[in-house]
Amino acid sequence: MEVQVTPYTLPLGFAVVIATVGAVIAWRQRKGRTEIWAMGVQISLALWSLFTLLTVSTVSLFWKRLWFALFLPTIPLLVVTAWLFTVHFVGRRDWLTRPRVIALLAFPVVTLAFTLTGGIHGLFLVDVCVDRSGSFALLTYEFGVGVYAMGAVAYSIAIGYNALLARRMLRSRNVYRQISAVVFVATLAIGVVTVLSLVDLSPFPHFMLVPFVYLVVGVVLLLGTGSVTFVRMVPIDRVLAVVGSRFDSTVPLARDFVLEAVDNGIIVVDDEDRIVDINSTAKRMLGLDQPVGQHLAAVVRPEWVLECGEVGPVLYGNEPVHELDDEAWVETPDGERCYQVTISALGEGEQARAHVVLLHDITDRKRRAEQLQEQKETLRSRKQQLEHQNERLDQFAGIVSHDLRNPLNVTSGYLELFDARIEGDDDTVEVEAETVRELARATDRMEGIIDDALTLAREGKAVTETEAVDLAETAETAWETVDTAEATLTVDADAVIAADRGRLRTIFENLFRNAVEHGRGDVTVTVGALDRNAVTGFVVADDGPGIPDEKKDEVFEHGFTTSDDGTGFGLAIVHDVASAHGWDVTVTDSETGVTASETSGGSEDERSESSGGARFEFTGVDRAGGDPRIGGTLDREQDPSPRPEADNQPATED
Repeated sequence: MEVQVTPYTLPLGFAVVIATVGAVIAWRQRKGRTEIWAMGVQISLALWSLFTLLTVSTVSLFWKRLWFALFLPTIPLLVVTAWLFTVHFVGRRDWLTRPRVIALLAFPVVTLAFTLTGGIHGLFLVDVCVDRSGSFALLTYEFGVGVYAMGAVAYSIAIGYNALLARRMLRSRNVYRQISAVVFVATLAIGVVTVLSLVDLSPFPHFMLVPFVYLVVGVVLLLGTGSVTFVRMVPIDRVLAVVGSRFDSTVPLARDFVLEAVDNGIIVVDDEDRIVDINSTAKRMLGLDQPVGQHLAAVVRPEWVLECGEVGPVLYGNEPVHELDDEAWVETPDGERCYQVTISALGEGEQARAHVVLLHDITDRKRRAEQLQEQKETLRSRKQQLEHQNERLDQFAGIVSHDLRNPLNVTSGYLELFDARIEGDDDTVEVEAETVRELARATDRMEGIIDDALTLAREGKAVTETEAVDLAETAETAWETVDTAEATLTVDADAVIAADRGRLRTIFENLFRNAVEHGRGDVTVTVGALDRNAVTGFVVADDGPGIPDEKKDEVFEHGFTTSDDGTGFGLAIVHDVASAHGWDVTVTDSETGVTASETSGGSEDERSESSGGARFEFTGVDRAGGDPRIGGTLDREQDPSPRPEADNQPATED
């Protein structure tokens, strides 16, 4: 194949290179079908320039006619790809039904078939020959009816997509308006110079005017798609202002002013979830700079989102943008902020061509709501404290009016007797020893009731601070402060719990005294950890006579006692201390002893039998130190907390 070098060779070669580079850039920047069809436009221009270059660079009629026959279908290929790109670019993808796309793509295919068979029917080129009279061989021809038919269809399509681009340019704003203007001017320029070539007004042979214009237009397109700074330099707003007052009316100006001045962030995304418009408030909220043209998921980074609901999959790119109303905590340059995110569709149902994202900063409202909730919790806590204090006052009133009345009556009776004797001129009043003992017992009882009432008031207060307490050590310390006579303590509780050390010791003291006072002299008391069947806590059991079933529901009531000398507050104090910790306490029969096998969930055969007695189970006990058991073991040699001295408050019995 003989070739020739013409003055058009180098410019046409540059046009091929620029179009190829544009296609590569569009492919690398692809985020959807818009970029794919933009690549199709660049490929069409590259083929246009390449086949034109081959047509003028070859010499023989065969090759010139072949390359020109391959060139002619690039005209419908260009307008079809430009139409498909424009429809996606302006957000009217719903127009592209499958039959329409097939019909459009069939246009260049049919044209190619007719041009390759032009020697048979002569519909496209007539009187084709090579003119060698000049400095280089030039293909000459006349257009057939097929070329004019192809041109009519092609320019109808071109008018359509240029109208869409012009409409988008007029209705867009900010950077998106500049981008639309660049694309519109480029397509319009190519269409105009094609007309000049078709009507023989071009100074160059064939359709070389398009590649020459593309040497400039192509560079502008590359800069427009790759540099936001270049796009912002396009003075489209000034041009539109000069064209007519329609583009400088109060309506667009008011719209721009409102969108920029409103406190809410506004983002508009197209059907491919690309940002096509955004106001300055949204930029400030999200710390964005130039987000227009980028995918929403690529701009709003997932690591910024601290907490969200339905909007999460949309921001992460796992779901397309759809209508929703949600809240999201976001890390912004101004700190953590909470935004009400409302996404509304522009259109109906599946025909929505775009969505508007409204961002409303509700951080202050959320924080005020949290403060109000905290205040409510504080008031509720204070109310409970007042109710608890009122309950205590009622109990004190009952103690004064009832429990103290009997010993006071005894004392008052004897004093009245003494007064009567004194008033009878009996200067010498003899007091029997039994009377003195009776007065002493009454006085002791009143003192015990008063002490118990004070203890009840103290131990019933809620526990607000706890520490890691060794269960075994506390039980042993409490045992030493109680008059246990010949009783025996068995501790099998290698565990640490979160509790108030002194008040836990009060529980043990009262239970130990209760077991000793109501059991036989050599009663055995056992303390063990309870960690069985997902229940955590500890157990205090004895092998004494136990508590009758009909009395088990009454033993924790204030004033209940089965002893003539008891005050009835010992077990009530135990119950109050447990409740103050948030624990539950129940009383059962200790038909089996508490051993290590029970603590570890062993079988019944491994448990040691005992003679029965009372068994107090404390559940809901918090673990200390994160040990998976009830509290874990505590190395007593390394325990930093000092061991408490004996409690000055007396333990009481029922």
